[in-house]
Parts: sequence; structure tokens; C-alpha cells
Amino acid sequence: MNQSSEIGSRVSPFNGVAALFVSFLLLQVGNGLQRILLPIRAESEGFSAGSMGLVMAFHFAGYLAGARFIVSAINSVGHVRVFAALASTASVAVLINAVFIVPTTWMFIYFLSGLCNAGVFVVLESWLNAKAANEVRGKLLGTYMTIMMGGTAGGFLLINVASADGFKLFIFSSVLISAAVIPIALTSTSTPPQQEEEKMSIKELLDIIPLAVVGLFLASFVQASTSSMSTVFGTEAGMSTEKVALFTAAGFVGAVLLQYPLGSLSDRLPRRTVILFVTVAAGCLALLGAMLPTDGDWIILLHLCFGAFVFPLYGLFLALANDWIPPEKKTSAASALVLISSFGAVISPVISAQAMNVFGPSGFYWTSVGVFALLTTYLLYRIKVREAIPVERQSIFRPVVARSGEILHGFTRRIRRPEE
Repeated sequence: MNQSSEIGSRVSPFNGVAALFVSFLLLQVGNGLQRILLPIRAESEGFSAGSMGLVMAFHFAGYLAGARFIVSAINSVGHVRVFAALASTASVAVLINAVFIVPTTWMFIYFLSGLCNAGVFVVLESWLNAKAANEVRGKLLGTYMTIMMGGTAGGFLLINVASADGFKLFIFSSVLISAAVIPIALTSTSTPPQQEEEKMSIKELLDIIPLAVVGLFLASFVQASTSSMSTVFGTEAGMSTEKVALFTAAGFVGAVLLQYPLGSLSDRLPRRTVILFVTVAAGCLALLGAMLPTDGDWIILLHLCFGAFVFPLYGLFLALANDWIPPEKKTSAASALVLISSFGAVISPVISAQAMNVFGPSGFYWTSVGVFALLTTYLLYRIKVREAIPVERQSIFRPVVARSGEILHGFTRRIRRPEE
């Protein structure tokens, strides 16, 4: 028995989930290409920044809608069928965007894409979470995050393989998303059972840890702006297509650089102090970005550094929330926290677009300057009025971003019931 257990412990943590990762990579590359393709095509078609802001807002609203209903669909017909249906629909939606080049049409179609993508992510993440043993969960989550950011950045760079004015890139994006169905459909790994979802109100969270609620909302706001409006900023600033791709990808490459170092630091020092440092650093970088000329290459390096500080904030605020939430409430709190972040993501592109209409392309960064100034002020206030918990009682940082809702559910389930 002991020998078999030892052999089992040596089995690769990726056994049984390799097909999920391949599907996720194809999906992220296809979605990344679509995300950069739409703003560049919109620029050539004469769409305003405000119109593209609404398109992106509808996309995040689709995420919110998809995350709310998809669990019942999985319970009805299963993971594989739901994944195939949603990925196929998302693939068709890309092609419709190529045919009807109208802002209002793009809003509703990109809403549908967001709904499908959210559902696909729930399928993949719940499946991955069910297959991950506790001792390898960190490795799998790190791989998942690398694929999420790296695949999206790779999709951005594919914008250079053809002209955005034709159909080829839309077709290429559609093919990649469709191809994501193949590994999932052919996998022999059994699908996981569904667990009943618990509920927790946002009001209750505000009573327990208001800083985490406000912080997650504002961190998701800036993350959504950075991920969805970077291409709009580049096109409005007159960058070439190649430079827009590099600029947009730089933020996502930066996103993986400091996840673990900052998270590890927050596990060793008072977490709110680390969050304050990251917030101030990100705000200073945003201020520099608002004033830096866009005709040089320094703006790309700055955006890489900006992404490196912006994207870890979500995981830091989640860890802060788990420092205070009682163990028996962690699972139900996860759903409410994801909902809070979704609201921040939905309004972000609209406000960023309006700021760009008023201040020009620099409004992209000025919006983040305002958000980080507000967050810094609130952080200082909360540090003053509430004692921090001892460092040794802090929860462990997990490197997640605002899209990792189901993975977070899995972590909190095992914090509460580690024997599962």
C-alpha cells in the first residue's frame, strides 16, 4: 500500500488535465487575437473610442451573465457538451463580427462572446480544480495563469500575420476557438461531479472586510481597462499595428512577472503594507504613462511594468479577504467576490473611453491615476482605523486574476474541507 502511494505521488500533476490545458491555450490565443483585432478594425472603420468602450463593456457584461447561469447548464447536460456548444457559438460570433461591421452589432455579438467565454472558463476551471490534488494545486494554478496570460499575449502578436481590414484574421481566430473543442472532446478523463453553490451577500462582506470589497472592485476596474482598452489607446495614439500588438502584449507579459514575488512578500509582511506599495507604484507608473510620448519605445517598457504591478492586485486583495473571512464562510464568499469584480470590469471600459474622448489617448492612463489615488486614500484610512491581523495568521497568497472565479471556489472549498 505504501509503495503504491509513493508511486502515485510521483505521477505528473498534469496527468488527466493535459487536454484541458491544450484546449485552454487554443482558446486564449483565439480570444487574444479577437481582442486586439476588433479595436484595430474599428479604428480603420472610423469607430469612436466611446463606441469601442461600450463594445468592451458589453463583453464583460456577457462574462457576468455567463458566470451566473452556466452551472445549471453543466448540471443538465455535462461539461463536454456545454464546452462544445459554447466554444462553437463563440467561434461563430467571431465570424459574424467580420460580416456586420457596425458598433451596435458588435456590442451584442461581443456580449455573446463574453457569455460563451465565461461559460467555457467555468467548465475548464471546475474540471481542472476537481482533478487537482492538494499537493500539486499550486503548480497547476501557476501553469493555468501562465497559459491565460501567455496565450492572450500570443494572440495579440498574431495580428501581424495578415491585414485587419480583411476576413483572414477573423477566420483565424474562429478556427483557433473551434479547435479548442478537439482536445476536450477526445479526452478520456472523467468529468467532475457538481457541488451545490453557497451564497453570501455583498453587504455581509462589507461588514467583515470593506477594504477587500472596495479593493477588488477598483483592482478589477483597472485590470479590465488595461486588458480591454490598451489596443484602443494604441490606435488612438497613432501607433502602427505592429507596435499596438507589442504594447498590448507587454501588459500581459508583465502580468506574470511579479505575481509570485509580490505574493510571497505579502505572506511575510503585513499584507496591507504590501498592497499600499503596489498601489502607489502602479499609480506612479500610470502618471508617467499619461505624460510619456507614445512615438518612442519607452511606452512599451512602461506598460510592461504597469501590468506587472496592476495584475497582482486582485490576488493580493483576495488574500486579504481570506485573512478576515471565517473558514465556514470562505466558499460562499468566493462567489460574492467574483460578482464584485465583475461589476468593476463592466463599467471600466465605458469610463476609460470617455476619459480618452476628453483628454485624448492619455485618458487611458489618467483613469488609472484617479483610481489608484482613490484606492491609496482609502487604504491609508483603513490602515489607520483598523488593526492588522498578525502576519503568522495571514492566509497564503494565490496568483489569480479577475477571471479565475471557479478556481478560487475550489481553493476555498479545500480550505474549508481539506479532506476532499
